[in-house]
Amino acid sequence: MSILEEQLKAIKEIYREIKKAGSKIEPILMDKFALTVYTQGMYPTSNISLLFPDLELLYKVLKELGYSQLESFWVRGDIIIEINEKFEIIPTAKFNKIEIEDFYINVLSLEDLMLDMIKQCLEGDLLVCDLIKMLIKSYQGYIDFHYIYRNCKTKQEVSKFNELRKAYYN
Repeated sequence: MSILEEQLKAIKEIYREIKKAGSKIEPILMDKFALTVYTQGMYPTSNISLLFPDLELLYKVLKELGYSQLESFWVRGDIIIEINEKFEIIPTAKFNKIEIEDFYINVLSLEDLMLDMIKQCLEGDLLVCDLIKMLIKSYQGYIDFHYIYRNCKTKQEVSKFNELRKAYYN
């Protein structure tokens, strides 16, 4: 079993236990693990980044599933869970429900993921710039570029998105 298959199995377990505990909300996959999902494992990461506002319930579920806390990470074997606490994005960010092997997971939208990534691209991370171009190419018909441009924080971000979009057409 690949690490991605193990990670997806772990996510299913966590979702199932949170639902069993009576929660009406589900965790959201964020950051680099969201990128792993959108690239179907072409961009692997060792950490599963979860956003879930009921930290007490999440910690209880992780303990019951045999995870041990190491600073801000929860570890069980090769599976590493990073708890994301960017709760401020919940009211404004978009999320996608993605089916993986007859199971649905919540993933930060491509648009919000790319908005987060553009900062690293502007700081000179060429790999991240290339990944954004790849996402644009792969999901061109599905990306809400109006949403992206409305939510850019600086003129530099708008300019960089324009540059990366044009690179797709060349």
